[in-house]
Amino acid sequence: MRIALAVLRRDRRSQVATVLVTLGVMIAVSLVLWLVAAPNGLQARSERTLWRDVYGGQGTAAISVAATLDSYQGELIQRFDVARTRPGDVAVADGIARFPGPGEVLLSPALAELVRDNPPEKLGDRFPGTRLAELGQQALKFPGELVAIVGREEVPDGYPASDLRGGTGAYYNDYDAMLTLLTRVGLVVLVVPCLVLVASAARLTAAKRERRLAALRLAGASPRQVVVMTAVETAIGAVAGSVLGVLLARPFSHLTATVPWDGGTWFPGDFVPSPAVVATVAVLAPVLVVGAAVLGLRRVVDRPLAAEQSRRVRPWRLLTIAGGLGVFFLGVTTAGQMRGDNQFTVVLLGLGAVALALVVAGPVVTSWVGRFFVGRWRGPSTLLAGRRLAGNPAAAFRGSAGVVIAVFTGSMALTMLPGLESQIPFRDSTWREDAIVAERVGHDLTRLRLVTSAPIVAMLEGQVGDGNGGASVVVGKCEEVAKVMNGLTCLPGPAVYSRGPLPGTTFESMDVETALPGQYETRPFHGDGRVSAVIDRELLPAAAGAVSMVGVPTTPENREVVHTALIGSLPGVTLVDGEQLDLYGDTLLADLERATVIGLSIAAVLGGIGAAVAAAGSVIDRRRTFAALIAAGTPIRVLTRALRREVMIPVFAVTVAACGAGVAVGLGLLAVARGLLGHGESPITPWVVAPVGVGVVVALVAALACGPVLRGISPRDYAAE
Repeated sequence: MRIALAVLRRDRRSQVATVLVTLGVMIAVSLVLWLVAAPNGLQARSERTLWRDVYGGQGTAAISVAATLDSYQGELIQRFDVARTRPGDVAVADGIARFPGPGEVLLSPALAELVRDNPPEKLGDRFPGTRLAELGQQALKFPGELVAIVGREEVPDGYPASDLRGGTGAYYNDYDAMLTLLTRVGLVVLVVPCLVLVASAARLTAAKRERRLAALRLAGASPRQVVVMTAVETAIGAVAGSVLGVLLARPFSHLTATVPWDGGTWFPGDFVPSPAVVATVAVLAPVLVVGAAVLGLRRVVDRPLAAEQSRRVRPWRLLTIAGGLGVFFLGVTTAGQMRGDNQFTVVLLGLGAVALALVVAGPVVTSWVGRFFVGRWRGPSTLLAGRRLAGNPAAAFRGSAGVVIAVFTGSMALTMLPGLESQIPFRDSTWREDAIVAERVGHDLTRLRLVTSAPIVAMLEGQVGDGNGGASVVVGKCEEVAKVMNGLTCLPGPAVYSRGPLPGTTFESMDVETALPGQYETRPFHGDGRVSAVIDRELLPAAAGAVSMVGVPTTPENREVVHTALIGSLPGVTLVDGEQLDLYGDTLLADLERATVIGLSIAAVLGGIGAAVAAAGSVIDRRRTFAALIAAGTPIRVLTRALRREVMIPVFAVTVAACGAGVAVGLGLLAVARGLLGHGESPITPWVVAPVGVGVVVALVAALACGPVLRGISPRDYAAE
């Protein structure tokens, strides 16, 4: 131990290596703690919004709840109309003062402020009644969320529930599952570059350390003494880095809490990992670093005279890629049959296996590339680089490993992103953009007609089929329906406006079932939304007066007023005009793009830093060799070009394979996402190969780090060695 401490006090290169190990472990620990805390943030949001799970009400129904999505000036509003169905107290979740009775309203602080700052006819009248209280933080998903709970005498078409507390599990939906999957994927693919960075820092002076320890072994040092010296030398930097990483994680988590996700930012405590997780990561990181350093001593301990020999790599390493892909696609197959927290376990294990397999198999490809250039090239720089790649492929590839994982991550993300974008719901072209349309209308429209002078289009939605499915149709007066629907051109007289032949003769809706007339005129319908046909009411006398949908054409000046009148007069209705869906889709799309940019940026930075550290370390390890070459008259520029090619050549060769693996894994993850969302495509764009070019550029920039180190070597260093 005294020898190890003396080396750290007196050897400048060992001090530099220790500082870099400290920085590498610090970055790795803080990043891992941040990534581990991300699922905790989603879980905290789920627990706070558990009371909104109105579709899973259990026990005796005591209330009726209608959950709807509303909007105001580009902001989404979560609205809950509630009513008692039997007398008695109703339990509520934390953050909700009490169950609102008829004429009582609970608003979130942000929505209450918005109501105060805007005219009541534009917003406040949507929530009629006495302001009972404001919703607390425990009932909100994120700061600034717009939520309203409106008490009613009755809620037509509401869902029965026992209370406003929710169940005992997590409030779970398919989009939450998709976000959880993406978060855990980020945890896996970013931890590997962290490990590569730490390994590069730990191996910064590996060659010199092996020579020193081999000399000590030959001088009589026992294997235990050699192991203790290495452990002490490595543990100082690893422990210091772990402590700094834990300290850095807290301000980093507060910074991350300001990044929007799923509509808003986070509460301060959402991104804080549990003390047990912090302790585990803080202890495990130094243990892994010290363990890796000790395991690398096998040759020094057993055969100290062979410490200078290059290590051969075996072709069996290539089989690890096939094994990793096999585990991954096995996980993709089983994920579609599972549900809950363990759904993605095998998928993530396979993903981590593929990433590690690329690192394990990389030296084999590096060795092949080196042999190719040695056998076919005559330029001095390329020959020197080829000799290095073929002679010590494991050490040569070490600088490329982080960049390879970054390319793998980038290709995977760029494969997934277009497919996920295709699965995000946006408005279709059924309704005109200037119209507001509501469905699930079980109300008398008299009150709506009293509070607005805008034309009201009453419609009945249903299907025409033959018992084996059918076409979605709308029944109403054609001239009125054309005011809110796209693609409809009316002519005098009753008719059926259809995109094609109707698949049956019977019209069915929630309350009406009747046959179409034996003879009717069919006219063209040019709409391309979800409605296939429009039937004039005169053709279906049994549907006279039946209403399930209401549409109102608006102008920019009266849109918010009409919106408020519609919501206030018809509580619990669901808006299907597309505005809310567009806002929700825009939010999801922005989240996916933001997560992709952040993840790829972190992967590229980690890969670049790892490559720079490894490139500088390769110069330090071969200081004696370079000093001898310089003393023999080799120009510095030749050696500089050789070092650059040592980094660039394996990066270009291995990143092509990493790109292919990333595309394959991305398609597999898209299959899992399709299983969650039930729709979408898997388009592959030319952008999936862009990470290869970016990786080469990053490697080139990182290789420049060895220039200053190389220029600091002189022939005197050879004599000193």
